[in-house]
Amino acid sequence: GPVTNKREMATGITVADSVISKFEDFKLKRLKGVGYLCMKIAGDEVVLEAEHPKTLSMADFQKEHLSPDQPKYVVVDFDYTTTDGRPADKVVLISWIPDTCKVKEKMKYSGTKESVKAALQGIAVNINATDASECTYDVIVANCTKI
Repeated sequence: GPVTNKREMATGITVADSVISKFEDFKLKRLKGVGYLCMKIAGDEVVLEAEHPKTLSMADFQKEHLSPDQPKYVVVDFDYTTTDGRPADKVVLISWIPDTCKVKEKMKYSGTKESVKAALQGIAVNINATDASECTYDVIVANCTKI
């Protein structure tokens, strides 16, 4: 509908079909052992950059895969404990757009974020992170547990 067209006008960048089908498998837990899907913008498409194992902690993922000069979108199969002590999990989208990256990159990723959200149906929590302190395990848990 008209909303989508307006969204795409933001940057003209769309999400590749291969990313959408990979995300569907991820959401339905068909990708055994995968905990993170990293996506980047290549040309005029959002494409899959890498998959990382669920065994990787959020802290290690940040250290190893979130660079201060390279934005990316990350979908996480996030395990946490609810406020009343039950194990739970949610699909979380982290829009990693560091303050320290180039302005052009920042604008491109910020302008495409809504298209990514619209294309990936079933994201429970959206996190916008401009530095590592904004997407720690504790921050994500707080977002998952808030009503």
